[in-house]
Amino acid sequence: MEPQGVDSYFAWNFFDSIFDEKEYYSPYVFEDVAAELLKKQPALRQKLDEAKAKDPALAKSASAQLNFVYRNSPYFEKTYLRYPVARLLTDTKLDLK
Repeated sequence: MEPQGVDSYFAWNFFDSIFDEKEYYSPYVFEDVAAELLKKQPALRQKLDEAKAKDPALAKSASAQLNFVYRNSPYFEKTYLRYPVARLLTDTKLDLK
């Protein structure tokens, strides 16, 4: 189950679908949605402003800013690039006698 394993499900391409972004947006449609999100969510606006201050390329690119808003919005596909297997860690030790 470990993705780094030589013979893992990941190595055998069982989870290739996580690399496919199934949901996306049309820029001309999402521009209005993004403007509304930034108006209603001051935390998102602040996050975008901070990212623009750190990254001059982002500050100069309208499409990069739109993509930033999309990826930080509820519309972004949460399962994109998420490995579909979890490991349960416990503090208890098993007695295998």
